[in-house]
Amino acid sequence: MKIPIIYEDNHTLVIDKPAGVMVHPDDRQDEETIADWVKKIYKVTTGDKGREGIVHRLDRNTTGVLIIAKDDIAFTTLKKQFKEHTTRKVYRAIVEGHIKHDTGMISLPIARAKSDFRKRTIVDMFSQDARGKESEAITRYKVLARSTGEDGRQHTYVECYPLTGRTHQIRAHMRGIRHPIIGDELYGSKTGQEEASRSMLHAYSLTIEIPGVEKGKVKETFIAPVPKDMEKTLKKLSLL
Repeated sequence: MKIPIIYEDNHTLVIDKPAGVMVHPDDRQDEETIADWVKKIYKVTTGDKGREGIVHRLDRNTTGVLIIAKDDIAFTTLKKQFKEHTTRKVYRAIVEGHIKHDTGMISLPIARAKSDFRKRTIVDMFSQDARGKESEAITRYKVLARSTGEDGRQHTYVECYPLTGRTHQIRAHMRGIRHPIIGDELYGSKTGQEEASRSMLHAYSLTIEIPGVEKGKVKETFIAPVPKDMEKTLKKLSLL
């Protein structure tokens, strides 16, 4: 498994996660994960069994910045920041349709979906698909570009700033405002394989305090460039 490294010190590792790789194992798949790679290459033992070093996650087909703890110091420090929402996460996505406003905020609770155990759904007065506990979820966004193809299909390149960290938050929120991420068939993308071979969602940057015995805590921003397949799709749709 080839994993691009963005940053590394004695306590912390930051990688540019490729598409198609799971962050940690689940009960349904038997394949090598980022957690397996970390344990094998770095001999990391901190954290939960099977999820060594993992303090947050990205979906299988989401690319970009992923931070990993090498030891207990980093694990505790990083985990606390994600729990208290003091990190700043920036995602980029290509969605169907034209998002009307240049900036905005989506504040819609999220719960598990009745229709599919893999999915999350927004909870509002129109939703009949939610089950179990609902969790507050807030995402800010900014439109980077819009385009209309010769066939009349519209797309938007958008930057998203999740203020909470719910599972599938951006995917569910974009679907909730009727602008699903292209290639994301689980959340109703009609474009699917025609324009993108995977969900066009990328974790572009992460700002977080890095633990370090020698230098103390320093807040740093790590950036993962937009991957080639997403850049190709942006150009194809005249969004770049």
